[in-house]
Amino acid sequence: MIPLNRLLQSPCTRFGRQVGLSLALALLGAIGLEAGATPAATRLYFGELHLHTAHSLDSYIFGNTHGPEAALRFAQGEALTLYGGATVRLQQPLDFVAITDHAEYMGELFRCTQAGSGSYESQACLAIRQRDLREFAVMSASVTDGERRAAICGDHPENCSRAAANIWRDTRAVAERHNRPGEFTTLLGFEFSDNIPRAPSADAVLASRAPGMLHRNVIFGSATVPDTVFSAYEGSGEDLWRWLDATCTGACRALTIPHNSNYSWGRFFWSDRHSDGSAWDEQTLKRRARLERLVEIFQIKGSSECQVGVGLADEDCNFELTVAACEPGQSEHCAGPDSFLRNALVKGLDIRARLGFNPFQFGFVAATDNHNGTPGAVVESQFNGHLGQQDYRPEQRLGLDAGVDAGGAFRLFNPGGLTGVWAQENTRSAIWDALYRREVFATSGPRIGVRFFAGYDVPEDIHERTDRDALAYAMGVPMGGEMHPLAEPQPGQVSPVFALWANRDPQSNPLQKLQIVKGLVVDGELAVRVYDVACSDGLEPDAATARCPPSGAEVDASNCRPRSKRGAAALATSWRDPDFDPRQRAVYYVRVFETPSCRWTHYDALRLGREKDLPLETVQERAWTSPIWFEPQARQLE
Repeated sequence: MIPLNRLLQSPCTRFGRQVGLSLALALLGAIGLEAGATPAATRLYFGELHLHTAHSLDSYIFGNTHGPEAALRFAQGEALTLYGGATVRLQQPLDFVAITDHAEYMGELFRCTQAGSGSYESQACLAIRQRDLREFAVMSASVTDGERRAAICGDHPENCSRAAANIWRDTRAVAERHNRPGEFTTLLGFEFSDNIPRAPSADAVLASRAPGMLHRNVIFGSATVPDTVFSAYEGSGEDLWRWLDATCTGACRALTIPHNSNYSWGRFFWSDRHSDGSAWDEQTLKRRARLERLVEIFQIKGSSECQVGVGLADEDCNFELTVAACEPGQSEHCAGPDSFLRNALVKGLDIRARLGFNPFQFGFVAATDNHNGTPGAVVESQFNGHLGQQDYRPEQRLGLDAGVDAGGAFRLFNPGGLTGVWAQENTRSAIWDALYRREVFATSGPRIGVRFFAGYDVPEDIHERTDRDALAYAMGVPMGGEMHPLAEPQPGQVSPVFALWANRDPQSNPLQKLQIVKGLVVDGELAVRVYDVACSDGLEPDAATARCPPSGAEVDASNCRPRSKRGAAALATSWRDPDFDPRQRAVYYVRVFETPSCRWTHYDALRLGREKDLPLETVQERAWTSPIWFEPQARQLE
């Protein structure tokens, strides 16, 4: 069965121009949509897709004693006591959670914490149980080297590979106990944590000179999953996809989600090589396009969207950055154009022109990646760090503690973000289906709600209508989807209507503006154009710059309260691309901005009575929708 929004653009019929709107809406409820098509009625759910518990060896060494059971209870509203004694609780429970403990070290952790394992009495295991941070640095270097430690695994590395299945089995059992369809969803998953193969010394790791990260979260769509996990000791990310194809069969469904491309030294988005350095081959690229439909754009270790002065950027790109731009001739331990998702999205357009498919067609999610076992703990004023014994005190986080040498890294971190999902219901299958079709968006923490659609038949006043959601599904394509030309394109064809609306998080700041980011390839060069399309406080985008004028929103440094009532509870608009060309591939996504608010560092300064000594730091919290792609070739109907 053909989805209605495709039938309306069919080259075989003029139905989309002839049918009445009321009939179209009636048909939407009367006919079935093809598998994977967007449902007509969806609700917004917020959740966490990247979280570590004491089942991750690093979290365990950092002093976290809370496993998956405590983490899932916290996600549903229970309080949790962190390392150092602070008690924390979510302002609002989450709707869904995936615990993604590291596949690496699962076996080592099991052997080191189970008496009689054969390794339990070793010096390495004793150091791990004593939470010796240097032991974590040695373990991290072993992953980068790709060699399991004989001190823990013995003469046979498979001893640790087999032991990992025990922790994976326990994680699955806990998730199943807490999965309550319609109320709270647990997704099964783990983190694959490959590092760029240049092993740092243990001292370098302790000094926060981290290796390059080629990390991915694996998220499953059902309870049918492989019996064990796949780690970087077993192979590369490309090997991970092959392993999933071989082991995730039948009712098993999986997605792989890269994160921290800002720390990948550009390898995630190379133009001619896979991230493991091997030359591109079509089979692997197509496997990637099928399994890797999402990317984590934001988390504790910073934003991976874009950076001023690096590649395709604009003035709003310098948001929660943690990696300095590459100097001339430098390619590692720095951020270059291929480190950022904006460049990757536009590069994907060029790849599709050459290969006929796009391996960089990513939707956006966000998460915390915190190692305290506290999913969704993202509020700036309540940030308690995320590395247990290393950053549980404000003095450590702010770099004021002479006994902690983190190279200033802790101050660069942030509380992390959340993923918003538009799904039919709060069930494992519905949440995963929404992730797969990319009808998802990322936020830097606040629960901003945002919709984004595009379509030729979408009315220009749709954002003002009470039936806008149903109408947008009937006549348009939602975030994560793909647009095609009209069946009968006309010379000078006008742009489709892009419809977008957003609501503030009542427990966060008002909204300041809506913005559309467009990527395209012009004369063989990657390009970006940014348009502010809706402004708060009665302001209008400037005709020449396509930017909203300053709203005047400011923060009082003495108490972190706004100085004036600026911003909006909701913003909505419909927009046509003034530079639209029906012959040109393009990608569009939305950014939603709040008014400025205090960053967690200033809340820490207030707690210490140091607000006058330390500069006021503010942030503009935001949301990023998954893109909509315009593909100039007509869609072929089945």
